[in-house]
Amino acid sequence: MITKDNFSDVLVQLGFRKKKRIYTKHFDSVDCDLKADFSNKKLIYPEDKGFEVNDGTTSNFEHPENFVVFECVNRLFEKGYRPEHIELEPRWSLGHGGKSGKADICVKNKDGSPYLCIIECKTADTEYKKELSNMKADGGQLFSYWQQSKATKWLVLYASDFDETNQKVTSTVSTINCSDDANFIELAKDDKSLKLYKDATTVESLFDVWKETYEQKFYGDIIFDEETIAYDIGVLPLKKKRLVDFNRDDKIVNQFEEILRHNNVSDKENAFNRLIALFIAKLYDEKTKSPESEVEFQYKTGTDTYQKMQDRLQKLHHFGMKEFMKEDVFYVADDYVKNVMKNAIGENREQLEAELNETITKLKFYTNNDFAFKDVHNKALFYQNGKILVEMVDFPKIQNY
Repeated sequence: MITKDNFSDVLVQLGFRKKKRIYTKHFDSVDCDLKADFSNKKLIYPEDKGFEVNDGTTSNFEHPENFVVFECVNRLFEKGYRPEHIELEPRWSLGHGGKSGKADICVKNKDGSPYLCIIECKTADTEYKKELSNMKADGGQLFSYWQQSKATKWLVLYASDFDETNQKVTSTVSTINCSDDANFIELAKDDKSLKLYKDATTVESLFDVWKETYEQKFYGDIIFDEETIAYDIGVLPLKKKRLVDFNRDDKIVNQFEEILRHNNVSDKENAFNRLIALFIAKLYDEKTKSPESEVEFQYKTGTDTYQKMQDRLQKLHHFGMKEFMKEDVFYVADDYVKNVMKNAIGENREQLEAELNETITKLKFYTNNDFAFKDVHNKALFYQNGKILVEMVDFPKIQNY
């Protein structure tokens, strides 16, 4: 935990310079200063540059949480967020009883509109874990703030810590995407029971959407990741180096069974075969990728369609079956028609017709959908199956953001 006793050491590690009893750090990229006045026990933010401090309770040394807020603002400036776009402790009326609440940090969009993200800061370990548990139970403080500012794009639970032995500042971050997935919006056109954020009007309904539609999905430190650009937050493409190993405590079988249960998949034998196909695709993907390479076995939140994702899986499965099982599995690439049509001129027309007829015959009679957890014979069922496939591919113990 960052405390009064080790705060000066933390500031040194963060690059602050001491003059008398004041530690100062200048941020060239956003032209502002952060200061910590140890004589008056004050945390000084650049209000002269448009930085908003709505309540002075975070601007002193009284509570360890204030040091976390200060450290987080330091990272925001380092990342390139401008002082006029950062606001501390805006106050809202929360709940039926009118009880007020204050978000720790709100970051505006580049055009100054609220809010790109709302950040709740907690001391490391106990308080962070407590609030994380609250979020999983009912949305916690962040969902209450979100309901007051529905345009918010990201919710962030943030904690920082200081390892005195190694003199190192560390952070723990959990992030929630507040935007509806385009594929779920498409699916909801046919499935009226599917809940979306855009239709939620209360804290309870927002939480229900996150729990039921988005499986309480958390992302990690995507705000401050070295590959993230300020004001352009998104779920980063997954690289092989970010993958983590399974362990015995993951209970992956139980979690896979839960995905099948809440999606009403009753044919366990078929589901088992589909899981085997997924594992073959994943094994081939990992075998052929370098640590810095972006893996194909992933759902790219915000940019993927079910069609694009499934095409990548089919390609991986095609090569995986050849590599591991010595079997040929028929696969039609996305650019198949484009490549065939390149030669569709003059005397090659008959050859083109023969090739297309052969392909259609294989698709009609010789192939199964290796990733169909449900029978798919129309667009609506394709999207239903796509939702299941995303949950399987995006399984939290397989991917690590």
